[in-house]
Amino acid sequence: MPHVAPLQTNDAPEKSQPILKAIEKKFGQSLNIFSTAAHQPDVLGGLTQINDGLQNDLPAKYRELAYFKASQINRCDYCSHYHQQAAKQAGISDEQLAAIDNFADSDVFDDQEKAVLRYTEQLTRTAQVDTQVVEQLKAFLDEPQLVTLAAAVALANFTNRFNHGLDIELP
Repeated sequence: MPHVAPLQTNDAPEKSQPILKAIEKKFGQSLNIFSTAAHQPDVLGGLTQINDGLQNDLPAKYRELAYFKASQINRCDYCSHYHQQAAKQAGISDEQLAAIDNFADSDVFDDQEKAVLRYTEQLTRTAQVDTQVVEQLKAFLDEPQLVTLAAAVALANFTNRFNHGLDIELP
């Protein structure tokens, strides 16, 4: 049972309502993470603004690999559920999703995907990344893309902990 009940759009603070309506339009429903964050409109707004910013320059395949990997490491079923679907839409195969725990030894990932996954794993587990891994990423990502990758991993870790801290449930 969630520690904080998700809000219906009409019951949310006035400042949260247009954000929830935009989420409903985008996803066809309001997701519990956003309906719960709606209790604090500035948190909801910041969360959605960062999420929207991640869509700009990093290829969706890399963004979703990172988000799914971080969510797997953190055992966040909520985020894993939604980002598994997003990963498939971004072109990640079922075989890749099944092999993500052992990506380093798998031949279903190319070198670039492995670099993204290595970066995500290190940043999620230790909050630090080896320079060598960053150099591998810089071979195919420019600086704005690297910033977006770091933000994607950070947001995944934030939402994983937000979901765990409030025991947010899948709808």
